[in-house]
Order: sequence, then C-alpha cells, then structure tokens
Amino acid sequence: MIRTKLALATATLLATVYAQAEESVAIAPPGPIEEVVVLGKFIPDEKRTTSEISNVLDEEALGLLADSSVGDALSRVTGLSLVGGKYVYVRGLGERYSSTLLDGSRISSPVPFQKTVPLDIVPKSIVRNLLVQKTFSGQYPGDFSGGVVDIRTRTTPEQNYLDLSFSIGGNSETTGGDGLKYSGGDDDNWGFDDGTRHIPENIAKLSSENFEDIGFPDDRALGASFFNNWDVREFEIKPDFAGDAEAGLRIDLDNGMSLGVLAAGKYDNSYRQIDTQFARYNFTGSAVNQLVDYEEETTRQTVTMSGFVNLGLEINNDNSLTLTHVLLRQSDDEIEQQRGQSSEFGFSFVPVENIRLQWTENEIRSTALKGEHFFNIGDTVNGALLQWRYVDGSGLRESPDTRTYTYFVENGEERVSDSFTQLDAKNIFIAPERQYQKLNDEIEEYGFDIELPFIIGDADVVIKAGFSDYERSRESEDRLFRFDLDNSAPDFVGLQTPRQLFSLDNWGAGYLDVDDFSGRAADASDIFPFAESSEETTGYYVALDAQVTPRIRIQAGLRQEDTDLQADAFGGNTEAGTVNEVSESYDDSLPSGSVTFEFVNDMQLRFAYSETVNRPSLLEITGSTIRNPENAQLYRGNVFLQPAELTNYDVRWEWYFGEADSISIGAFKKEFEDPIELGKIEAENEIFTWFNAEEADLDGIEIELRKDLFFDRWFGWGQDWDYFTLSANLSLIDSEVVLFGPGETAGDVPITGNRGLDSVFQNERELTGQSDILGNLILSYSNYDLGIEGSLAYNYTGERIAVVGAVNAPDVIEEARGKLDLLLKYMFIMWDTELELEFKLQNITDEEVEWTQGGRNYETYRPGVSYSLGLKMSL
Repeated sequence: MIRTKLALATATLLATVYAQAEESVAIAPPGPIEEVVVLGKFIPDEKRTTSEISNVLDEEALGLLADSSVGDALSRVTGLSLVGGKYVYVRGLGERYSSTLLDGSRISSPVPFQKTVPLDIVPKSIVRNLLVQKTFSGQYPGDFSGGVVDIRTRTTPEQNYLDLSFSIGGNSETTGGDGLKYSGGDDDNWGFDDGTRHIPENIAKLSSENFEDIGFPDDRALGASFFNNWDVREFEIKPDFAGDAEAGLRIDLDNGMSLGVLAAGKYDNSYRQIDTQFARYNFTGSAVNQLVDYEEETTRQTVTMSGFVNLGLEINNDNSLTLTHVLLRQSDDEIEQQRGQSSEFGFSFVPVENIRLQWTENEIRSTALKGEHFFNIGDTVNGALLQWRYVDGSGLRESPDTRTYTYFVENGEERVSDSFTQLDAKNIFIAPERQYQKLNDEIEEYGFDIELPFIIGDADVVIKAGFSDYERSRESEDRLFRFDLDNSAPDFVGLQTPRQLFSLDNWGAGYLDVDDFSGRAADASDIFPFAESSEETTGYYVALDAQVTPRIRIQAGLRQEDTDLQADAFGGNTEAGTVNEVSESYDDSLPSGSVTFEFVNDMQLRFAYSETVNRPSLLEITGSTIRNPENAQLYRGNVFLQPAELTNYDVRWEWYFGEADSISIGAFKKEFEDPIELGKIEAENEIFTWFNAEEADLDGIEIELRKDLFFDRWFGWGQDWDYFTLSANLSLIDSEVVLFGPGETAGDVPITGNRGLDSVFQNERELTGQSDILGNLILSYSNYDLGIEGSLAYNYTGERIAVVGAVNAPDVIEEARGKLDLLLKYMFIMWDTELELEFKLQNITDEEVEWTQGGRNYETYRPGVSYSLGLKMSL
C-alpha cells in the first residue's frame, strides 16, 4: 500500500506540475536577455552563511580523507568522536543525544533499544556533503541535544558519466595470518545467509510452549534436526577487496525539462583479526580479586553492500521533483575464542575455552519523494520556497543461530560446561546454546517547509514554517535453545568435541537434551522473547530569520512536538497487550534563537540559545526485561522514566581571511535536568535499567583553523609548493553528572520491580563516553596540474568512561589514543581514459586500544595498520 501511495503521488504531482510548466512556457513573452554581472568574494564555507553554529564536510574534503565510511569521516569534525567504530558522539554526548538524518529526513535503525544509526554502514560514495549542526533550530526534530548529523546524498548529474573503481588491501595484524572459521553458507561472501542458519522447519512451526510439551523420545528428534556445525578451525586470511560503480545520465527534453538519473553501488569484503588481553575483576572494599584472565582471539569477516538511485526531474527553473532510494547492507561473521584461566566455577583458577559463533545482518532502506517549488505571492513576496517530502524506510537486524559453549579442565580433562556444572557466571557460557534473533524497524514520515521572504524597511526578513508527521514501529523476537547432557549420559560424552557431542548417535541414545528456554525465561525470570514498540511525533514550527542591519542577523523560532510512545513485551504465559503494555505521551514547546554580529568585515560573533528534550526511547519505558542481541546483556525498562530537559548556550567568534582561510573559537554550555543514565539493578544476574539522575552539566571550548599554505609565495620554493592546506581543530570538554540529590541514595530512585537500583561507585562523575580532549591535524595537498592529491591526517581522542562502575567497582576507562592516516592519489590519462591510482595507509602508528579498570588491564589489543591500493576509471 505504501508503494502504491508513493506511485500515485508521484504520477499526480508530475502531471500537475508538468501542465503548469507547459502553460508557463506557452505564455512567456519573447524579449532581449539583459546581461547581469555579479562581483563578490566567494567563501566556500556553508558554516559562514548559515544562522546556526555548524560544520560541513563537502565532497572535496571527503575525497581528501583516507576514511571509507561516514562515521570515520565525521570524527574529523570539531567536537565529534567515533565510539565503537559506529556511533558519533557530538561534544561528548552519547548516541541517544544526537540525531542522524538522510537529506533532512529520519532514517530507520537496526540498533536494538535505540534509534541510533550505525554510521560504519554508510559509505562515503553516496555522500554529497555532511552537515553537523550543533545548535538547535526549529526545522529539526526536538530530540536534538548534542547535535544533528545530516547526510546529504548525491544529486542530479550535470552531465553523463560512468566511474568504476576497484581496490585490494589488508591489515598488518590480519592478512595472510591464521584466522578462525566454521561451516557457514554458500552465500556468506555476498552477505546473505542461504538458510544454513535458519531454525529447522519442524521446530519453527512450534511455539516455545508446544516445544516444551513434547516428551521423550520425540524431543530428541527435534534436537537432532539442528545442523551439527559447532566446530571451529583455522584458515589463512585473504586480502580485502572492494568495488564501486557510479553512473550519471542527464537528458534535456525539448520542452525545457531535464531528467537526471544517478545510480551507485558498492561491494566491500574485509577481514579483521583482533587478539585481545581480556581480564575481569571482583572489587570488594579494599580487596581486588581477578575473575578471569583470557587470551581472546576474534576473526571477523565484514561484507558491505550499498545501492543508491536518484531520479530527478527539473521541470523548469522554479520546480523540481526528486525520487531517491538508498539501500545499505552490512553482514558480520564473527568467531570469538577465549582461552585462559577462570575462577567462576566456584573453585580456584581452571583452564577454560569459550567459543562464540555469530552471524549478523544489518540493513537500512530509505525511499523518499521530494519536491521543491519557488513562487511569488503578488508584489510582496518574491522567491518564496515550498519543499515537501514523503519518506518510507525500514531497518532490519537478523542474527540467526548464534552458538556459544564453554569447555573447562577438570581432573586434567577438557569437559563441556552444562547447566549442572555452573549456574551463575558472567564470563563463561553456562551450557551450549543456539539463539535466533530478529528486529524489524519501520518508519514513515511526511511534511513540508515553507519560506516567505519579505523586505521590511531596510531589513531582509524570511519567515519559515513547517509541519511533519513521523511514525516508527518496531518488532523484535528472540528464541533461545539450551542443550544439556542427560543424567543417563556416560562420563565420556562430556569429554567429546562439539561435533562428536552433538552427533546423531548421542541424540539417538538419549544422552542429550534440549530446551526452548524462551518461554521458560519469560515465566520464571520475566525475560521476554517478544517486544513491540511504536512512536508517533507530530511537529510544527515557525521561525524568523532577519538581516536587520548589514551587520546584524537574528534568528528565532519555536517548535511544538506532540509525541506518543507505546511499548510491550510478551512471551511464555504473558500475552501481548496485557501486563507489560505501557504508553506515554509528551507535549514539548522548544524555543531557539541566535544572533550573528559581523562587527568588522569578514569577522563575526554568533550567540545561540535553545531548549531541547531527550525522551525515553522505544522499550526504555516498559517494565519488562529483554536481552540485547548485540551483547547478550539483560536490560529492564523503567515505567517511571521521564524525559531529560536541556538548556543550551553557544557563542563562537569567526574570522574569514585570505582566499579561503578561516579561524574560529567557540564555547558552549549545556544544563541537564533529569538526565537519563544507565544503572545496575540489585539482582543476582547483571540486569541494567535506565533512570533519571539529578542533574548534569557539559562545558567546552572549540578551536578550528583552516589555512592555505603558499610556500612558493613565501619562500620561493616553486609553484608546486603552493597547493598545501592545513586544517586543525581542538576541543576541550568537561562534564559532571550528579546521580542522586542531597540526602538521596540509589535505593530512593524509582525503578520497575521489587528490587532497587544497585549502589554506584561514585555519585558525581563525567558523562559516559565524553572525552576531555578531541583533536585533528590534517595536512592536505591538491595539485590538479600534476594530478596529485593527498593528505596526512592525525586524530586524537582523549580518555573517556566506557563502562560505568557499580558498588566498589571503578569505572572502566578507555585510554587516550591517536591515529595517523595517509592518502595519496595520482590522476592521469591512458588509452583515452581518465584513471586514478589511490593508496591508503590507516592507523600508521598502531597505538594500542586499551581499557582499564582501577588501573588494571580490562581489554587491550592492537587494531593493526590497514592498507589498500585502488584504481578508478572515468568513462
């Protein structure tokens, strides 16, 4: 139905606007064309012309970075950092405090519990530019606290072209070395599971309750129907490979219209081998006991595929339509092996081996129909602009057949761990398990924005207004099967390898047992396998942007948002729409304003103020417990959770000098009321929940410089030395969150259930994920006469809290780290074809990634130096 509505809307609009354009062309009177000459100084920097405090990475800047994904590229922007290789933190604020848009519209997310978009899935090849706006304005969603990242895609081409590119590469810690693998499917190298990992059909037809009702010996037949593909083996890791194709077609029609088509696709297949020193501790007062000491080996194959199509119709100079379709896919096949010593079996350290096999497919799709129309209203309004949009999108996360198991040494023999061996452990797998998880996220949005320019006295005034209606729905399911040895199994069965253990002989002999743990966990522990949630937000805004004098510009706006959240979790004996169903409604009025004062030519001051909100997300408001499929951690929602309210202050001084040079110094402050934090529930199992802290503050200073370097003009070194550019930025950030008010303790915080919030390590600390220092230094070179481009880019990220501590356990700290990248390009012509060679070196210094807890090693590894050589052909 959505596609039908989209097609009907497209056809109707095309027909209507086409008729208007034909009529306009028919009555246009002939006459001479007056020549107009415009003189001015061109500053290629959008941050100067906007009324807000922002940064822009354009296509040229992106092309001079060795980064391959949008996430990596954004870490070069002042005040931004990349966490976990996927999520962008704006000014030290986590992913929940920032919004990611695609061409100004929301996009779906495959991330559990959050609306956050993993930016490692978005390739640079589809991007025209990246806007990072750090101050709020009314046209953007109100859950804007740290900032908004707007990914602007490529537009209708001006000429026909075809670009093809290929690259091969590797990593110093990975390529040519030994990695781990298991028996997968035939389509793994394309990023699709061919059904090998699907639940067997005879089991998929059964509910959890029906499965548990089946008795011996039929239940053994069900267990035997799973693929026996548990074993891990070594292999030699292959080089990385990537291929891109992009084509543009422009057709100028006889009636004055132009039709443009832009299509792009990318395939990338890469491996990474990570060897980690892994440790965990138990902190009890002044004593520290080490629980585990592992050598962790992880082999990950990542297959990324993306497709992008843009169809644009330029009806005339005043009217255009655009239909855009984006499909992004990323599949990870990960094998993790931990070997070492563990004390979690209730006695002294024993040798342990943990194995985890996990296949994950992430997909984001967005289809958008948009229109742009300029028009006049009488003699008063000239150049009014109407922009409208309809967006349909989806996100998918599917992780079928995640297998986990543990072997430990007992009496000198390796034995499989089962439920009778260990019932409460955090860093071993209790028993062999197979888990099947799926998440579907659907969004639909429509809206419009209108701009009406006026001249009032000597002031240029633009009145802006807009409307949007946004709906998101999400469904997730989690099915868990646990395998145990039957009491009748001889002792030797537990000593067998996984393939021997799960053989048909053992199933036939009744030595093995399997339980569908999903329904049982729901009934016994309130851990529910099924969840549904939805969000609907209706937004309106009105804003005024006025150049009141040649040197003073004022912007003011007000956005109204009405939001409805619904969430439910069910399974086992709990039906959908019963005890766990929760709904909340929020009504927010969000003002914003800014003043830009150009007190001398090319030098200006900006001041900005805004109020924003950070609402609970999706399942955070339900009182049920759900397992996070990304890390198997348990999370319980909180029915008492309230939105966090933020007050934001910004000031920035900017100086634009030279031909394209600039320097800026800014300061910002954010005050939080009821910030949403994560804490641990008092329970035997580690269950986390969200709660409202007392208050928080975030302050920072940002410095940014861009300077062309003319070594020939300055020192006479030769003309080819005049093409260097230095870009640098530095952010100094400080924050403090106060978890409990005066006289309060963790037990006073309202949370769901009959247990309280566990004690915390400290009541006042920095915000999670906030680095005290962020910096970038980029030296780039662009000489089109020689056909040479390149850059040397250094990124520094200061220490930050990775995991919040609890009770006596200190916070886990990700230590400061630097990263140096090199990019070289050489463009030349051969066989009447434009060619480009590209060489990349990433993470040249290969500094350790180090997490510590109380000064002790938590996790440490070296990511290795990555390299690639590519060839691009322009036909």
